[in-house]
Amino acid sequence: MSELTGRYNYEQLGEKPFQRLCNALLVSAFPDVRCYPVGHSDGGRDAVLQLDGAPAVIFQVKWSSRPTKDPVAWLSRAVKEERGNIERLVSEGAREYVLLTSLTGTAVPGSGTMDRLDVELARHSEEFGVAMRVWWRADIDARLDSAPESLKRAYLGMLSGYDAVYSFNRGADDSDQVPRVMPSVMRSYAVAGVMTDRWLRLGQAGAEPSSGRIGLGVVAVDLKAALTAPSGTVDCALACGHVIERGEEILRPSRQSARAPQHILLLGGPGQGKTTLGQLVCQAYRVALLDERVLSADTCDVVGSLRRDLQEAGIPVPGHGRWPVRITLHEYASALSSSESDTYGLLEFIACQVGHGVTVEAVHGWLRDWPWLLVLDGLDEVPRTVREVVMEQVGSFLTTARLVDADLLVVGTTRPQGYRGEFHSGDFQCLTLTELTVNDALHYAGRLAEARHHDDPEACTTVVERISAAAKDPTTRQLLGSPLQVAIMSLLVEKRRRLPHNRYELFDAYYGTIYAREADKPTRTGELLVEYRRHIDWLHRYVGLTLQADEAVTNGWDPLVMAEETLRECLHARLLAETENPGRSRALVDELVEVATDRLVLLVAPRPGTVGFEVKSLQEFCAARALLSGPDADIVPNLEPLATDPTWYQAWLLAAVGLFADHPHLRDEFLVMLRGLDSRGLPERLLLPGAHLALALLSDDLAQQHPRHHTRLVQHAAELITAPGTFEYDYMPHLFGQPTMAAKLAHAAAHSHQARKYLEDTAKATLVEQGLRAVYCLATVTSWAAVDGCLQPAARALLESAAQRMRADQRSAVRLFASVELRGRLLPGLPAYELAGSGEATTLAEFLPSPSPAEPLPGPLKDADGAARCVADWASYIPVTYELVEGIAVPLVDQSALRHGAYLPDGILEWEWHPDAKRICAEAALAQPATGWSITQALQYGLHSIARWDSSFPPSVKGVN
Repeated sequence: MSELTGRYNYEQLGEKPFQRLCNALLVSAFPDVRCYPVGHSDGGRDAVLQLDGAPAVIFQVKWSSRPTKDPVAWLSRAVKEERGNIERLVSEGAREYVLLTSLTGTAVPGSGTMDRLDVELARHSEEFGVAMRVWWRADIDARLDSAPESLKRAYLGMLSGYDAVYSFNRGADDSDQVPRVMPSVMRSYAVAGVMTDRWLRLGQAGAEPSSGRIGLGVVAVDLKAALTAPSGTVDCALACGHVIERGEEILRPSRQSARAPQHILLLGGPGQGKTTLGQLVCQAYRVALLDERVLSADTCDVVGSLRRDLQEAGIPVPGHGRWPVRITLHEYASALSSSESDTYGLLEFIACQVGHGVTVEAVHGWLRDWPWLLVLDGLDEVPRTVREVVMEQVGSFLTTARLVDADLLVVGTTRPQGYRGEFHSGDFQCLTLTELTVNDALHYAGRLAEARHHDDPEACTTVVERISAAAKDPTTRQLLGSPLQVAIMSLLVEKRRRLPHNRYELFDAYYGTIYAREADKPTRTGELLVEYRRHIDWLHRYVGLTLQADEAVTNGWDPLVMAEETLRECLHARLLAETENPGRSRALVDELVEVATDRLVLLVAPRPGTVGFEVKSLQEFCAARALLSGPDADIVPNLEPLATDPTWYQAWLLAAVGLFADHPHLRDEFLVMLRGLDSRGLPERLLLPGAHLALALLSDDLAQQHPRHHTRLVQHAAELITAPGTFEYDYMPHLFGQPTMAAKLAHAAAHSHQARKYLEDTAKATLVEQGLRAVYCLATVTSWAAVDGCLQPAARALLESAAQRMRADQRSAVRLFASVELRGRLLPGLPAYELAGSGEATTLAEFLPSPSPAEPLPGPLKDADGAARCVADWASYIPVTYELVEGIAVPLVDQSALRHGAYLPDGILEWEWHPDAKRICAEAALAQPATGWSITQALQYGLHSIARWDSSFPPSVKGVN
């Protein structure tokens, strides 16, 4: 810290925390002072000291990011800008006006800034009729020096990492729950984290194991995300920047004026960078915490490089220091399952990670006293059978943190597929990673190329030029949507000019490129790869399929790794069947497993004696290859039962695209199977799982390669135009950063005149018939009308026509629907509707068949009447209000609260849902009139909930080679 700024770095602390610090100092000096909320319109008074019932002393805080700027002109101008407020305050009785500033004053008599400002303030005092003075930086420093240590602990962000730890340690005493050794242990833990997380995980980018590793900071980029506010509105943000900005606030519950989500849920698809962002944020906090003055030379170099890299990437180093902890949730789930106690909490797990004999009580005390950042990474990788137990422990940890008034920021990460709101919306704000724009993809590719080829400018230029060319081609542009895909494409363009056109071909080309690179080497490894390729290919398929299947049915043990001994035994049995030489087979097993894990980089050993995939997307690809490797007669039957299992979603899509690419004779059979998914019964008619999968397959852009089948997929996906909830499918926030259903269909229409004509005709026929389906159809047509594209002219004409012919009930339903679900977008000729919220209230149970009287729930359900009672009991917890729209009562369910479990009764997870419960929900949903659109959506959610609570396991996969 420089002599000009002193020991306390208020610039690092930030504007709002500095004001809170000043308020705390004022309260310490004047217990009766009134402090106003930070960030509010305060009328020129951050704090007021009243005397005789009048605001006698006014305190106004002025912070600057530049401590040595000319304070005389700046503060004098600030006083002039407050003229109106000062005159009002003087008229109300103010006798003194005090400025508290982070600026540094100079003390030279007569010419120093402190004396010069005194002259200016004397002039202002005479002008306004109130005494004026300043608390300079030195004044605030002196008050802080004599302030209680507890106050300094609350604002550790104003200290460097070293000084903060020193201050914390100095404040501890023998009676403190936190041992004196604790700060140094925690600093050592942060150092270990810096060294562990400093490398990019290049297993996913295909770097040669012998080549120099690439630092995480060198290729660091902050990714764009959609920020969902509690009101449902969506804004854009940079993910790392937003997390760090949130962390600049003091998040102790006692400091919060109102209960609002203070933690962050980071949602992102495969390879979108969730884990990497978590690592980057933790590294930023470690850089802020650690001081190079007390580090070893190699650690000092790493921290210094990280600081420069983060600055270059535009990722700020936090001002408010937090101790960063990153937990991989599937590892915690594994530890929880293997623990002798079923209450193995996060504090115990963290204490075990820290080591050095640290006790749970010490970590508990550290949580109480020191600001934390806790990253909970990869909820989607936790087995469904133990996910509830894991989240119970997360909830227990959050409760503990609130009880000790902890300054805690939690960042959870997961994929959207299969996510059911486990991170409660009352605690977590949703931050959804968006697909990379072309410019962002090229920027990341450039950083990666510079890092990989820093000593070969020609190779770097070649990679960037070829990636740029791929970004201009519509068929390859779609494969640059995530950092993982950009990394793989960057590797591929180093060796080849022809690029893949879909995700399956992308991963297949990646695997083939890595394999060919190692096989071409004149070594024993190269010989093994050439001679035993089919066994090594089998090994990857076997591990991928086994781990994917285990993830779906596992009961508590870690699904992301398998015992290396198990793999060795299976490979040995396979080799023995061919060689009939046990000794030779054993030797080959050792060599082939070593080649697969050490040279091909897809398989790794996460822990000694285990084998797994470093990147889940590669596991899913290998599982997809396995599904396509069996006899032709088994491929489609194997895919059918896995189609609706969220655990298999990405692997299933990869397999489907691979089927189109490598098994053309099975395409028609596959599409028939896909259609059949929607006709199994009434629940499927409402949920349309096959249509949703058809829509997902359109995203892999099969148009140019398979136009006839592309048209059939469009026709199938077009059924979603009239389905409830498709504009926010899976009951997540409105924007996932992925194209909406309407946008995907519009994209498909742009590729095919036949597809465009079919979509226009479907929408027209639906709007003509009116009714419930027409209400939902309007959401899609409104989206088409709002965006330039081939469907826009027809969509606008359809809206004009629909508005003119609407019946009274249809009109009322549509006006409310537009207000609630279309975020105010209006249809031609229909005025906006504002929610009244004061109509008659009932529950969702009113819209279901009345069940027969029987024993109270919860209880075993043995017949259809029992199923009806169960559904009715669930629905009785869900309030419904009526909105009177143009004289017609339209029921409305609070969909957002429903989806976040706000109305679910305790113990509902233990209810035994009868299969007829699905039918009852579906029948009631499909029977609703146009005005019942909100009821249908709520019942559709009920169907998803029943599927979630269904304990049956997916069938096993047969016939895979």
